[in-house]
This record gives sequence, C-alpha cells and structure tokens, in this order.
Amino acid sequence: MKIVVISPTYNEKENIQKLIPHLENEIFPQIKNHDMWLLVADDKSPDGTAEVVRDYMKKYKKLELLMGNKEGLGAAYARAMQYAMKEMHAGAIVEFDADFQHDPKGIIDLVNAMEEGYDYVIGSRYIPGGQIPKEWGIHRKLMSFFGSLFARVVLLTFDIHDMTSGFKLTKTEFLEKVDLDHLLSKYYAYKIQILFEVVKLKAKVKEVPIIFYERKAGSSKISQKDLFDSFYVVVMLRLRESKNFVKFLVVGGVGFLINAITLAMLVENFHWHPAQANLVGAALAIFSNFNFNNIWTFKEHKSDSIFSYFIKLIQFYATSSFGVIFIQTGTIFLGTHLIGKDYYLIYFLVGTFFLLIWNFTIYNKIIWRKK
Repeated sequence: MKIVVISPTYNEKENIQKLIPHLENEIFPQIKNHDMWLLVADDKSPDGTAEVVRDYMKKYKKLELLMGNKEGLGAAYARAMQYAMKEMHAGAIVEFDADFQHDPKGIIDLVNAMEEGYDYVIGSRYIPGGQIPKEWGIHRKLMSFFGSLFARVVLLTFDIHDMTSGFKLTKTEFLEKVDLDHLLSKYYAYKIQILFEVVKLKAKVKEVPIIFYERKAGSSKISQKDLFDSFYVVVMLRLRESKNFVKFLVVGGVGFLINAITLAMLVENFHWHPAQANLVGAALAIFSNFNFNNIWTFKEHKSDSIFSYFIKLIQFYATSSFGVIFIQTGTIFLGTHLIGKDYYLIYFLVGTFFLLIWNFTIYNKIIWRKK
C-alpha cells in the first residue's frame, strides 16, 4: 500500500531539515510492506522552509512539496489530503507534525496497527502508555484533558480517549467520503470533525499510546481562539446529528434562568452563601427541566403512567442532584474559597458548563434511554 505521511509547515526550517533525513533514512526503511512517501504542505513560510524541502527532493525521490496560502492547520491538512488522494493515489494517510512533538517512531506503530486490520489508528495521549508534555503547566494539562472529555461526551464517542490527537493514520477509502472542502474549522478543530465523520462511517478504530513532547525548536502556533473553535465544532456536529440536543439546550436554558435568578436573588437580597443559594435554585430548575424534557425533548420515551412518571422523576432528581452538588455547586464552592465570592456568577457558569455535559449523557443513557 502507498502510505503518505503529511507534515504541514509554517516557519519550520530548523525542524524540517532534521525531520526529512530522519524519516527517509531511519523510519521509512523499517516499514517493509508499504511504499512510504512524505508530503510537506508548506504555507509559503518566509523563513525558507520550502527551499530546504526542494533541496532534499533532489536526494529523496519519495518526497513531495505542496505549497499553499496560510489559512490554518486544518486548511493545510485538507489541501494536502486531497492532493495525496487524487495526485499521489495514497491508500492511507498519516497526519504528523513537523516539530518533533510527535515521535517519528510512532509512525511504525500506526502502520503496524493498520496491518492488524484497523482502518483508523489514533496516536493517543490518554491511554496507558501515553503521555502529555511534563513541561506543560497545570492549566494547559487541564484544558487538554477536559477539552477531549467534552468532545467525547457531547459527541457520544466514549470508546475514544483522545479526541484531539493530531497524530493519526486513516485509510483513504474512508477519508475520501469526508467533505474536506466544507470542514467546520480551518484550524486545529478540523481533527475532531474528521474523527467524528470517519467513526460514523463505521471504520474500525484503534488507539495506540504515544508520548507527546514539548517542541524543541520554533514556536507553538496554538492559541486561545482554538479552544473556542473546538467548542464550536463539537456543538455544531452534535446539533447536526441530534434534534434532541437542540431541545435539550432550550429546556436547559429555561432551567438556567430559573437557577440563576434564584441564586442572585438569595445572595443579593438575603445574603445567602452562593453555594447554598445555588442548591435552592437548582432544585427548582431540576423540576422544570424534568417536565419539559419528559413532554418535549424525549417525548418518544416519555412516561406513560403515573408510576413511570415518578420513577423517572426520582431518577432525574438523583442524577441531577449528583451533578448539581458535586459538579456545579462544587465548582462554586471551590471558586469562592480559593479566589473569592466576588466572581460567584463566573463559577456558576463554569460549573453549569460541565453540568450540561453530565446531564445530556445521563438523560440519553439512563432516564430516557431507548428500550
């Protein structure tokens, strides 16, 4: 099989001049049963990255360069994937960063997993043997972990542990069915959509552990906007797939207002502690949410008797109370004690965000599950 390793670059001259000979001389020769190629997708780097690649092309015959405008990582990958499939006739594609944050030896592991019969192989940081950079601060570690967790829960892809890995192998028989011309993101979040689309196509998926390293040269191109971009992509994919999620958000919005108004009223007018006030507001919101979800969001599986109604109501209060006490109120409690009470509404919003993930999962899997 012809396997094309794609490495997008922008100002990666220092890294690419080390990476190309390492792949060509050390890694590709170890893969005996496949025709290994490297495609560098450069976004017109002003530092001369493309010139380095052109010089190496004189020595290495299975190296190609694809130039394009700087539109984002996702746009570069989409352009290169289409080129690899149409012009290079690749049977499989490997997504691989050029900055040595991915260990080149991992390419061998991905190919070996494909040879075991898998169609989509993910280099995972969140399974035993996997690891994120030790140099990362706690805030970045938490953002990475909870970002992947949020995508798993909202998209109901619980079997996949690393939703945001950028090190993957995909058979092109699946990739060619993804609309690469109309991805929701041109940036880092492209990978979430492609993963979701390939999984929907019933590809056989396997995760292999990888160690994700801190880059040794150059500068990181990820920014805070990529977090919001990922959130947008995950929500939009869920909205496309599930009308119930839209209804769930509407019902949750009503409950949110009930909770927020009660919280603010008890804190501002009666001087309650925010954590205690939130419990009262949440109790009212839970009752409202249950009834609207029962008669509207999940009406196909709604209660058909008084006994069934009360059983579901008890389940709803039990699961929702767990989320309210330990997730939402717990966030408020920690925030007020570690930072101060002045920002209690911000803690409320953060806690509600994680509560949203918990609730939608429980409602689908337990309370209004399909019989």
